[in-house]
This record gives sequence, C-alpha cells and structure tokens, in this order.
Amino acid sequence: MTKLSLNDEKLKEWMDDYVEKKKFNGCSLIVADAEGNTLLDIASGYADKGKTKEFNSLSIVRIFSMTKAIVSTCLLQLLRDKKINVKDTLDYYFDNYSNCFALVKNAKNLTELEKTKAPSIYQLLNHTSGLSYFFNDDLIGREYLKQNLTATPDNDNLSVFAEKISSLPLAFKPGLKWNYSVGIDIAGRLIEIISGEPLDVYISKNLLDVLDMKDTQFFLPKIKVDRFTDCFFYNEMHENFLPLVDQYQNFYYQKDQVTNFSGGSGLLSTGRDYLKFAGLLLNGGLYNNTRVFEDDVINSVRVNSLDRDIASNGVETFAQMPTIGMGHSLAGSVITNPHPDFSSSLGDFGWGGMASNYFWIDFKKRYAAVFMTQLLPSASYPNRKELKKLVHQSLH
Repeated sequence: MTKLSLNDEKLKEWMDDYVEKKKFNGCSLIVADAEGNTLLDIASGYADKGKTKEFNSLSIVRIFSMTKAIVSTCLLQLLRDKKINVKDTLDYYFDNYSNCFALVKNAKNLTELEKTKAPSIYQLLNHTSGLSYFFNDDLIGREYLKQNLTATPDNDNLSVFAEKISSLPLAFKPGLKWNYSVGIDIAGRLIEIISGEPLDVYISKNLLDVLDMKDTQFFLPKIKVDRFTDCFFYNEMHENFLPLVDQYQNFYYQKDQVTNFSGGSGLLSTGRDYLKFAGLLLNGGLYNNTRVFEDDVINSVRVNSLDRDIASNGVETFAQMPTIGMGHSLAGSVITNPHPDFSSSLGDFGWGGMASNYFWIDFKKRYAAVFMTQLLPSASYPNRKELKKLVHQSLH
C-alpha cells in the first residue's frame, strides 16, 4: 500500500486565512491513516475570546451533531447484541407512538393530520422518520421551537424530551423524505430503554473507555476547564438559531448542570479524541486488534440507506455542502456519486456539528480527518467543501 502524506502548507494557509479574516477564532485539523499514523496535526488561532490560549487538537469543543455518529453506531451494536430488528417500529418503546399521526401534505396548521404507522428505528437513524428540528423551517420544527424543544444540556432530561417529542405529530409520513431531525436524541433514549443504563454510562462503558477517549463526555470536569473553547456565533445567522446563544455562550457543562444527555448534540470532545472513533470505523470496527463493532454494524454505518440522494429526497444543500450524490447510512452521510463541487471518494462517510466542525473517512484512500472549530451555525461559511478539496489536492 502506498504511504499517504499531506502537504500542510496550503492547509495551514487556509486555516490562518479563516482566523485572520475573523471567520473563526481558532481551529484544528488532524488526519491519520488506517495504521494510526498521524499524517497531520495543525491548528490556527485561539480557543478563547481573550486570545490567551492557542487552539489545538487537544482543545475541548462542543461537537454537537458529531455526537450522532457515536450514538447511532452504539445503538446499532446494542440492537445486534439484543437481537432487535432495526426495522422494528417505535410504538413498542414509546406509548405516544401507539396512536401515531402525521401532518397531511401541505398542511397549514397542526390540526391537519392523518393516521400513520409509527416510524421505525431504521427511519429514525437515517432521518426519514417524520421528525424535525427546532431550526427547520416547517410546521413541526416551528412547534419544537415554540415549546423550547432544543435538546440543550440543561433542558429537562432525555426521557422527558422524548416524551414531549413523541406527543407531537410527525412532519410527514415516515419514509416519505429525508428531513434532518432530533431522531438521534430519540435513538439515545432507545439505548437507555433497551440497556437499562443512562446514555452517558452506556456509551462510556461500551465505546469511549474502550478507545481511551478520556476527553469525550457530556460533562466538563473542573480540571479540564482551561482546555475548553469559547463559543462564537455568526453575526447574520437565522433567527431560529438565536435560542442557542443564551444556551451555549456561557454554559460550562458542570456535572450538576447537565441533565439532558442529548444523543444528537450533547458531547464534548477534542480533535485527537474523535480521531480515535473515526479510526475505529476506518478499520472496520477493530481497535488494537480488539473488535468493538461487528462487521454488520460497520456495514450499516458505511452503506447508503436511502433509495435516492438527499438532494432529490430532502434538501439540495446542507451546511453549504451539495447533497447531490450524497446519501445517508444509519449513522451519517455517504457519498454515492462524487459531486465536482465536493471533493470526495466514492463511499466517503462523515458528518459535522453545529459549530462548523466536521469529520470524514475516506475508505478508498484509507484515512480519516477531523476538523474542529466553534462557530455557530455550520452553514456560516463553505469551510467543509473547501477543506475537503484542499486535503484531496494535498494528498500525494
């Protein structure tokens, strides 16, 4: 196998440019090959508003939706262990879904409903369940916002959150289309119901401790506060995201503050820590010759689960990434037909977080990359597609 190497000059220049133009306060990029060799570990800027602490791959950040890949994969393994079919429907686990309703097509208000089958776990994981997000511009998303269903760390707990979400109608009949949603928060609650353990305990025992991901958790221990990065917000962000400002800019994730273990957005991590998880997936579920995830679980992570790409089944762009030729597995995005505007290999897997962070795994070229920063929301700049292009260009 040809050894990969990266030209860091242009990548560092790109990162410095984002910092110098005050787009990002700081950022880091770490890349490793399938053998675990670090090909690149570079950073730019600062972790704090006062610019006293340099940002690096050990800076602790809010990874937001990069939590989803971890929780989804853990649920898939749990289902396998318990011999539970991923096509099972949620009415078995949530009473509210035993009498399930969805908005009719082009509904004008929440009373225009039709009876429907409860979404399946499969649909929950690939965002075709009919659920929504508080920042989505649809009737149900706006209702989430109205009811403060933001899945933030101090907002109720996962059980209460799931109860409130499941009491509302679905935005559409399950399976009809792709709609980014709180589905992975519900998946996190499923882990709790099936395993009988709190989500933080389960993922620590079954993944984070195994990989020695000591900086990845729902809490921020006092001893690590000096590595915690400040949160920044794009000046022109849509008003739907404004509730996040109060929730995150001064929130320090002390253990007594965090009540909601959000399976979709709650974890803190570092670039170096998250790379261990990405490397596990790159190596087919093996870590130091120990099997953490079974082959069929990894297959569910890597293989597209949609019958069409997201562009024709949901939205044409996501966080300024084209979704033409982008599918979705049961844990994240999968490139089914590389688009010229988004440099990728066929089969690339990845996802990002609300604070403009992003990771991807190139199974063809056999490497994983993790980019961390802290600017909300993730659609502020086209940094994901710019970064992927530069990495692809610099590989030699």
